[in-house]
Amino acid sequence: QLFAASMLLSTMVEIEESKNGEVPKTLMQTEKIVQQAQLEMRALLLHLRPAALHNKTLKEGLEELLQELQEKVFFTIHYRLEEVSLSKGAEDHLFRIAQEALSNTLRHAKATEVELLFIKRDALAILRIQDNGLGFSVDDEKMSSYGLRNIAERAVEIGCTYKIVSIPNEGTIVEVKVPLARKDEQLD
Repeated sequence: QLFAASMLLSTMVEIEESKNGEVPKTLMQTEKIVQQAQLEMRALLLHLRPAALHNKTLKEGLEELLQELQEKVFFTIHYRLEEVSLSKGAEDHLFRIAQEALSNTLRHAKATEVELLFIKRDALAILRIQDNGLGFSVDDEKMSSYGLRNIAERAVEIGCTYKIVSIPNEGTIVEVKVPLARKDEQLD
């Protein structure tokens, strides 16, 4: 229904432009509101859908998620993903952290670009999601929001360090670092 409303509004805008070259401000505002509602709906669907990897590696799951997201959003997504050997539990938590961070970006950031990295450096697996959106004050109550608390709890649960850095009007970075176990220490 939102898509249909968006298409009708776009048609109305085109008709008004062709008539007299000007589009009423209220019509433009309505079109923008409907487009924002579509973005929020997509974010909610992303957030609500089951976030399981279904026997995929974290790299494969993130790739699939990002490709699906690219078809639905109005911002550019850049990503670099490496295959990193982690326990299934750690992979599931990192996938959900990425999903939460992307959902927050969709709902709140008004970003034009998002970059997601999942790489191995030294003895760490690093997951970083960065956007160029509105950002927020880290001291603000947003840090106690459900989504950010969820990211923090998941990171701590799998023994990670995490940081959430945000600068108003510049963007936000969510970074999680997972210590990699030696081959003989890994448990699944």
